[in-house]
Amino acid sequence: MEVKLMEMSKLLVKDLMNGKFELISDYIYQIENYVIKVSRGFVTDYASIPRIFRPIVLPYGKHSGASVVHDYLYSKSCELNIERKKADKIFLEILKEEGVNPILARLMYIAVRIFGKTRYKIKK
Repeated sequence: MEVKLMEMSKLLVKDLMNGKFELISDYIYQIENYVIKVSRGFVTDYASIPRIFRPIVLPYGKHSGASVVHDYLYSKSCELNIERKKADKIFLEILKEEGVNPILARLMYIAVRIFGKTRYKIKK
């Protein structure tokens, strides 16, 4: 089954010089029946990649949009009623849409399924 996805705005951020980035404009993504609006001012670390794996994959890249949406869906500031499992599936679908290598996309998805529980709906 094909999932309908559409990036509706560009991802624009300011580097806070501490490993985090602040959106300088709203970032909007439509997936299925959801319009996900990550508001200007939201702070993200993109993908939470442990330093040991950074020679293989950086926290930012083709997966940046998916990472921002996922961080937002995991945050307490998200007002959408989306369960963690659904947030992780949305992450995977956006990774695919952004052209992330399918093996890397699957590994990133597995990582958030295994390790993401402790970060879901935690105030950043």
